[in-house]
Amino acid sequence: MRAAIYLRVSTEEQAERGFSIQAQREECTNKARELGCGASDIQEYRDEGISGSILERPGLIAALDTVKNDKDIIYFICLDSSRLSRNVSHQLIIVDEIKKSGTQLIFIKTSYEDSPEGRFQLTVMSAVDEYERARFRFRSELGKRAKANKRMLTHSPGLYGYDFDKETDTLSINEYEAKTVKLMYELVVNEQIGPLSIANRLNDMGIPSKKNKLWQKAVVKRILNNTAYKGMLYIRRYDTTDVKLNKYKEEKDKVKRKEKPREEWIPISIPQIINEDTWNKAQGIMEDGKRKWRSYSKVDYLLSALCRCGKCGSTIHGNLVSSRGKQRRYYVCTAQSPGIAGKEKCKLGFINAEQLEEAVWNKVQSWLKNPDELEHEIKNGIPNELEEKENRYAELTKEIDSLTKEKERVATMYQKGLIDQLSTEKRLKEINIRDNTLKQMRQALNNEISAFKVNNEDIAAIKNIAGKVMGMLDDLEFEDKYNIVRTLVHGITVTGETVVIKAKIPALVQNVDM
Repeated sequence: MRAAIYLRVSTEEQAERGFSIQAQREECTNKARELGCGASDIQEYRDEGISGSILERPGLIAALDTVKNDKDIIYFICLDSSRLSRNVSHQLIIVDEIKKSGTQLIFIKTSYEDSPEGRFQLTVMSAVDEYERARFRFRSELGKRAKANKRMLTHSPGLYGYDFDKETDTLSINEYEAKTVKLMYELVVNEQIGPLSIANRLNDMGIPSKKNKLWQKAVVKRILNNTAYKGMLYIRRYDTTDVKLNKYKEEKDKVKRKEKPREEWIPISIPQIINEDTWNKAQGIMEDGKRKWRSYSKVDYLLSALCRCGKCGSTIHGNLVSSRGKQRRYYVCTAQSPGIAGKEKCKLGFINAEQLEEAVWNKVQSWLKNPDELEHEIKNGIPNELEEKENRYAELTKEIDSLTKEKERVATMYQKGLIDQLSTEKRLKEINIRDNTLKQMRQALNNEISAFKVNNEDIAAIKNIAGKVMGMLDDLEFEDKYNIVRTLVHGITVTGETVVIKAKIPALVQNVDM
């Protein structure tokens, strides 16, 4: 004689009634034993932190699937009807599924009979549960609104650069993260580059994002546009009702976050990381930079994101210098300006942008005028670097595999009772963060390796491009030059007056617009 026990608790119910998983487990297990089930005859299924308004809960679906396929399970035990669902129609669907399996449904806190009267009673209880849930949400909304009207935070806004204190509902500046925020605004104002270029720069500098992942353009853009960093945070700005439940819903049923009318936003003063003048300058620069280009930069840099320092290996980026009313373009090593934490300042000086770009463009033109030279340089330069990248790819794969084994070891230790649940979750979270980072790095490396693969069709495509632009090289616009350089150049290494240009065969030659 076997039994399936189903346990569920949501955050709001723990706050309201204290229905802990452990308390439900004890009562459901005791009931199963009263009915004659031994310890090994009881199968547990649970959903933690999931609202009863969601039908397709992982634990519930697993429990229903088990009773459907395992005829030895005689009882389906639950604390009360609200554990199954707080929605009338959903509850009747679940009860029907249990009945079809030939399993007896038992509620501990309430009696239930599979009869017209019993179903009516269950419907009434479900309606009461729906009313209680709506009442709780209404009261919670009133509480949050009252708190917001007092200019107090109602929850953590999850802002990079700040720490949230649950006890006082206040934000304090996270000095380490705040340095990165300041660097973002400095790059916009001083170098006039946009979110994509900034994300790449931060990744090159080894600065992790909030979740210890690589920086993305959208994340940087949100930080640069957020008024919170100049000391004004707006709460009650979005209607997020049931958004947190999206992960349990099908795509068509997911709820989107909606922005409320501006008059409903409530401003709250928080510690300032960026002064208002700098913040306003950054907004103006980004607004002016919204155009069809690779980033938000107002100044053209032909070799953006292609150059590396031959002295220290760091990236080289464009830098606009103003002096005596004139602006001059330079390329500078990231380890020299603004500098990389924990790394000695690079000795490579500022490289005149016009001279470097002219040297590279002249080389590119020579390739286009003599495709056989390009073919020779590509094939001659591939072996060593390709081998290095393939070796690194193998190393990353090995490390990812070791993390998979580490997950299995942690799970085994938990099953044997050697570590508690909190320690297990913490360790698995750390492993998953590292695993995701390594997989992103491996995917990026795989893309680079693919770009090195040379075949006759690639060579023919390059020669085809050369034929198209041969008579118009001197009349090309910046965008055309920019696209051609990225089509033919894999990377540029700058060491003082020496410049090493490595050719490549890209995967999307046909996208170059001539």
